[in-house]
Amino acid sequence: MATGVSAFQERRWKEAMAAFLEVLGQDPRNAKARTYLNLAAKEIQAQQQTRMQEDRLRVLSQTAQRLEDNRMNAEPIEAALLDSTQAEERAREERWQASCEEADVEMELGHLLPAYDRVSGVLSENSSHRRAQQLLSELQSRAHFMLERGTSLTSGDRFALEGFYAYSGADYAAAVAAWRKGAALLQQTNSTPEAARLLKTLRYQPYWKIAEARVEEIRRAAETLEAFQKGTAFYAQGEFEQALHAFRRIAILNPDYPHLGSYLTQSEAAVEKDRARRLGERKQKEIARLFDAGLAALQQEHYREAEHIFQQALVLDSQHEQARSYLAQVQAELHRRHDPQQAQQHYEAGLVAYAGGRLEDAVREWNMAARMHPDHAKSLHALAKVQKELALNNEIVP
Repeated sequence: MATGVSAFQERRWKEAMAAFLEVLGQDPRNAKARTYLNLAAKEIQAQQQTRMQEDRLRVLSQTAQRLEDNRMNAEPIEAALLDSTQAEERAREERWQASCEEADVEMELGHLLPAYDRVSGVLSENSSHRRAQQLLSELQSRAHFMLERGTSLTSGDRFALEGFYAYSGADYAAAVAAWRKGAALLQQTNSTPEAARLLKTLRYQPYWKIAEARVEEIRRAAETLEAFQKGTAFYAQGEFEQALHAFRRIAILNPDYPHLGSYLTQSEAAVEKDRARRLGERKQKEIARLFDAGLAALQQEHYREAEHIFQQALVLDSQHEQARSYLAQVQAELHRRHDPQQAQQHYEAGLVAYAGGRLEDAVREWNMAARMHPDHAKSLHALAKVQKELALNNEIVP
């Protein structure tokens, strides 16, 4: 029986069925073995149906695309595709229901960790699944009782259960802390392969990653809010350079933050106005001319000329951040240098431009980042996103 339960919890359905059949051969009235056997059979059937449905959807999608490409009537295929999609949704619901049944059995047997695993898996795909929510509520009650009682739990099981209890209550920081302690304990008391095996049996690794991501999201949200509050306070006090620094930080954290674009644009304008007053109108015009000429030379890949022009601009205004940034880009091109750090700076400058509504400037910065670091995934993703926006804008504007 134990062999079958272990195989079932590790989702080795065929091995589990074989073990439970053997148990039933010796004891035909064994209700637990029969329950587990039925659940394992359902899982195998669900897997087969899922594979068949995926294959059918793929074939139908490809056929519909070919018919559309050849200007042929694709309506019958599209109707079949809709039917398949609905069938896939029904299969997904059946799979969720089967996972809930498995969780219920595991919970009644006192196996709270695999029960949490099943329920958390369903809720990660459908957070409003009623049966999974009901089971989670019961699991939380049982876990609380077991943790309070404190008996019959190994240290590893306790940390795992504490983590699931916190995770299910949306206390992601506590979940991460508990699971991190549990993993550290396993690594201290076991060989590396054995620690990895035991960690897998405790079921929390996938949810640990999710919890860490949520903790990071919460941290970034708090940091963004704090920066926005500081930025608006500086702006209200007329301290525009400090306000601009705060708003640029927000643009890197979340370029779509509400009201950021307006504050960022106004802060940039105020700082630029102060800078123009400090430099003088004639000098400012000369710097702008040099900067535009340097950009043109850079885009035409005349790197020596661009280097010389940006250096001239910096002689007139040593605080010109864009000229300094592009000079670094030019020098990298001259030396054929792979420079991830400079690429990151251009990526962040692109985020600031994007948040301020300067989409073409954002494209230029992200192109620079991609040239300096061709594998800079964030820049490539951002480029794809902004190019779609530019294309949409072109379609809307007559």
